[in-house]
Amino acid sequence: MADALKDIMLRITDDNPATRGQKLWVMFALSLFLVATLNWYAMVREPQVVEIEDLVQYKNEVVLVEGTVISWIEDRYGSGEDRVDLVIEDDTGVIQVRWYSTGTIPPIGTNVTAMGDVVDYNGRFYMQATGSGALYWESSDLPTLERVSLSDLAVAPESYVGSIVTVNGFISESVSPDAVYTSAYLTDGQMGHQMQLLVQSATGKWIESDSKIEVSGMLSYQETSLRWALLTQGPDILIDGSHVPSVHRLDWATEATWSYQSGSKVVLAGTLHIQDGIWDLVGPSGNSICVIPTSEDLSNADDGNFNNSIFDAEGRLMWSDDRSTWCIDANQGMGQNLVDPMSAMSMQAMLSADPSALLESPNTHYTINTYMKYAFEPLDTEGYFVDSQTYTYGQTTIAMTFPGPRTEWIESGQGIVADVTVAWDDEDMRIRLMVNSYNLTGNPPAASTLLWDDGATQWGYSKNQFVLLDGKANLRDDGWYLERPGSEQSVKLNVKLNAIGTDSLHENQSLTWLGRLRQVEHPSEISLTYSLDEADALDSDGDRLADTYEEGTGSDPNNADSDGDGVNDRDEAENSTSTSEGNS
Repeated sequence: MADALKDIMLRITDDNPATRGQKLWVMFALSLFLVATLNWYAMVREPQVVEIEDLVQYKNEVVLVEGTVISWIEDRYGSGEDRVDLVIEDDTGVIQVRWYSTGTIPPIGTNVTAMGDVVDYNGRFYMQATGSGALYWESSDLPTLERVSLSDLAVAPESYVGSIVTVNGFISESVSPDAVYTSAYLTDGQMGHQMQLLVQSATGKWIESDSKIEVSGMLSYQETSLRWALLTQGPDILIDGSHVPSVHRLDWATEATWSYQSGSKVVLAGTLHIQDGIWDLVGPSGNSICVIPTSEDLSNADDGNFNNSIFDAEGRLMWSDDRSTWCIDANQGMGQNLVDPMSAMSMQAMLSADPSALLESPNTHYTINTYMKYAFEPLDTEGYFVDSQTYTYGQTTIAMTFPGPRTEWIESGQGIVADVTVAWDDEDMRIRLMVNSYNLTGNPPAASTLLWDDGATQWGYSKNQFVLLDGKANLRDDGWYLERPGSEQSVKLNVKLNAIGTDSLHENQSLTWLGRLRQVEHPSEISLTYSLDEADALDSDGDRLADTYEEGTGSDPNNADSDGDGVNDRDEAENSTSTSEGNS
């Protein structure tokens, strides 16, 4: 064999022109042999076990990684593809494994061996695995579950870090079957304990708010929100069928808070209007909500007289993309073009879990149900969304950008359902939601009451918002001012057109004024001072009599015709004034 190989090498290195063609053929055959040999070796050799921190050295190579599954999500983008994204951790770091043509998905906390290609995508490394055999584990690798209570976790949460715990409790909000990275709260219902629950993969079924559940997961400290959370997978949530969750009855007076019940089963009474096959439920003040009936409801409506009747609409509260409004779907959320918008808290959970993945798909649209954090001026384009209408401790805040200026203010606490995409803000070095379209829902919170003794610092919390302030309007050389009786304190009044607070009937009276609190430059000093814009005396019933005036005269500030004689309270007050002046 050695002699034959030596003879071949001599022929190759021989400069004889007569054998040059033979040499080329020999070199070609030898190269094919070497390539085939290398391919064979690559196929039969066992991939090397690599620590996660060293994967950068094995780009485009097939390797093995041994570690613990700490999270997974199935069909991230809802495209129906057979793909699971897992996060595997060893002592040196974490890596995402994109697993195609999958097999059985291991529970969280399972020690696995994963085989796949090391991929570098714009400096971000992940592994790409294919086939059911790409992930391997044995029964001894499955996690040991420890059953605990929320009270146990509250006393010493750090004791359970890295362990898989099983907890019973009540879930705070409904979870839709296809929702990923959903955030809710798990409560014990009695002791007042609650813990954030991060559901990282789709449940495959509706979980109703207030359902009693058993959930297994891993305890994790969320640095972005400074609180502990339980990370779990949707399929690992078990529902206790012996506990029937209550159906929440909506109130027309609290329409601004309906969005908190998004995705939940609700019931609402009102007058049913049916026109051209469209059902609307109308409340006492004229506000309405759309109703999507079942086929049985449609049949009953044909047989009976449903139109303009008092009707109890029961179903799942969903957002209608077609009508850009909230609907009660009697089909339990299965109606066409209906979505269950994610909350700001769930959006933040998704951003915190895997921000890079969201940035890789900048054209993916999300529907978010949220609130405005600060009053938004017409020319503003950048601001913040929050997860509650009024300030609460631990409030979730997300930066956002609107598509352009508007003609109207958006008030602090105003409900919004927005279509958004995720983008990276180079200037502020943060993730930002880009608002493509939006709809305002409900009403903003009522105006807060300011006290003169609170001072400028306390007033600053209400800047740009509508506020109430007691005082006496006084006309100076440079315009109207609201003065505190018996003091030199005052704020500038920029009154509304035809304001009642400055007319002769209310002259020289201390009234409650409503206006937008603004900070302006002092006309003569180098300082900032406050003003009330769009200001007028508070008139709850719209009869052009200030509430304070009516309270002083004994009429009803919430009824334009207090005595029911068919004459407006304002007209009666003017006639009374005119009569008394004539008598005098």
